[in-house]
Amino acid sequence: MEFLLIGDSKIKIVLSGEEAERYKLDSASPDVSGPGARRIFWRILEQAKGQVGFDPAGDKVLIQLYPIKNGGCELFVTKLGILSDSSARLVSKSDRIAMLSKKRLLYAFDTLEDTIAAARAIKAIVGDISPSSDVYYEKDKYYLAIEEYGKGGEPVEFPCILEFGTGITTELSSYISEHATRLTDGDGIERFASL
Repeated sequence: MEFLLIGDSKIKIVLSGEEAERYKLDSASPDVSGPGARRIFWRILEQAKGQVGFDPAGDKVLIQLYPIKNGGCELFVTKLGILSDSSARLVSKSDRIAMLSKKRLLYAFDTLEDTIAAARAIKAIVGDISPSSDVYYEKDKYYLAIEEYGKGGEPVEFPCILEFGTGITTELSSYISEHATRLTDGDGIERFASL
């Protein structure tokens, strides 16, 4: 995978045929409407952040997908915060574009067993492409923070979690990050679902 920064708000990402197949990106008829596709795009964008510092977190992004000769594809990702409303509306009418947003969801659990059960329930829904997540522990409580990705500003939430715990306001996120013990490193759902 190649990353080329075009500016502070735009990046070009080139995927080989093998990479496009591994990520299940079909440039001839891209399906970017499902939560699985959105998670794939955000996984690719997390790699871009690590390699070239392009960080779209907190912004809506515009993704354009085009085929290339080797069976791969090119992704052009633009942070929409820099576009005027009229430009964003015009650009978003393309059928090769997904507008994504990222949101941090936070849940509290009374027991380790409830935390594991919630992770397993989410894993059953998302399959192999789990969202980035962390589990924290403080004062006999477990917390699950999930970075989830939505289309057009509406993140996908997991109502199955409410069977095991409660949703809490994201304002507490900074407090939990600072004071609680982090038990995972971006793979909370994966690790706890396998316990």
